[in-house]
Amino acid sequence: MPKVIVIGGGITGLSAAWALQKAGVDYALLEKSSRWGGKVHTEIVELPEGKAVIDGGPESFLTRKTAAWDLAGELGMQDQVVDPGGETRHMYILDGGTPVEVPLAPFKFIKSPIMSGRGKLRMLTEPFQPPKGDDGDESLADFVTRRLGREALDKFMGPILGGIYNTDPERQSILVSSPVMREMEAEYGGLVKAVLGRMFGKNKPKRDPNRPRFGAFANGLEEMVTALVEQLHGDLRLNVDIQSIEKTVDGYQLNLASGESIAAAGIIFASPANTAAALLTDVAPDAARKLATISHENIGTVTFIYKAEDAQTTERIHGLMIPRREKRAIDAVVFTSLKMPTRSPQEYSMLRVFFGGSRPDVVEMSDDELRETVKAELDTLLGISAEPVQIVPFRWLESFPQADVGHLAKVDQIEATLPKGIYVTGSSYRGIGVPDCVQQANDTVEKYIATM
Repeated sequence: MPKVIVIGGGITGLSAAWALQKAGVDYALLEKSSRWGGKVHTEIVELPEGKAVIDGGPESFLTRKTAAWDLAGELGMQDQVVDPGGETRHMYILDGGTPVEVPLAPFKFIKSPIMSGRGKLRMLTEPFQPPKGDDGDESLADFVTRRLGREALDKFMGPILGGIYNTDPERQSILVSSPVMREMEAEYGGLVKAVLGRMFGKNKPKRDPNRPRFGAFANGLEEMVTALVEQLHGDLRLNVDIQSIEKTVDGYQLNLASGESIAAAGIIFASPANTAAALLTDVAPDAARKLATISHENIGTVTFIYKAEDAQTTERIHGLMIPRREKRAIDAVVFTSLKMPTRSPQEYSMLRVFFGGSRPDVVEMSDDELRETVKAELDTLLGISAEPVQIVPFRWLESFPQADVGHLAKVDQIEATLPKGIYVTGSSYRGIGVPDCVQQANDTVEKYIATM
């Protein structure tokens, strides 16, 4: 009998199993689908001139949050980490149907049509805005409006942050989505002051020259998943359908659709909160009800592979953010072959399109319907009308968490109502990024070990 059963074989569940293994704790890792990795999913497409590497979900990870970087080191693959390049260069926002470049340099900002003169002046007053007087949660919209003005939210920061987190900035928790901005405000009194303080202040953080700002792998982020699976020695099972969970004298019993039962002293749910809610109805009804209130939306990506000459645009665009106010069928476009040229042969262009935020129904379209819908959008927005050589779609139904204001307090309440030996962790709770998920897995295993 394993001491712990980990439910969910995405990056959180795999990381939890790794942390248990390092601690010498027997475990079983159960995944409902036929593959490991969850949204960390890479497809390799063989083309006549070479291979195309396509990540469906995350394609890189932030190293400032060190958990994923440290995990790569533990797996012996830090020397395989590649720098995907600047994530912010040549980014555009769709405004009134027209792509407008995000002005990062001061001179470009002054000349940019993205905001009115009045809106720009309001942004320039940011250093003189008072900091928040408490540490309570607020929405992304409230934070940006308070510090930079409403126009900055509507035209500039809102589309960027809303696009990154596939959510409505009016509802999204700042403490979950971008706590670093609140930390900057609390420490320095404002964002501009924080940037200057971190650049020139006495407490300027030291950067490791061997650690890039973002980390990726030549053959996709699933390389990390493969390395984890190869180095995990516990009871790993795919295609496991859990029917119910029962409380026993020594812990818990999982009843599987196959007729088998597995018992363990503890359970770590590394699955979306809605999955955990359904399985905890009998053994933790209060927690299950609270878990069910965490909303999960549809999300998907599709990569279009073109002949290079068929995907040319007037401006060099690495990415296009599409605010929900534009009422389009897609949420963002990333020119992977420009941002990460080694991902495909030079004879081809790869565009990764995000969808589901503005139009959840698009995620449920057939491949043919999806192809035609996205083709029409790319033609209208970017003038790309050619037929793609191939499309590679990824879809996740009701599995992208929405962290509304007060989310962390809700998670605290959920954890307080869980019975002894049951834990929840992962993207539904304290952050959606790969480093967030790895860190949460580590923290959860530490909590479990502390109660042994």
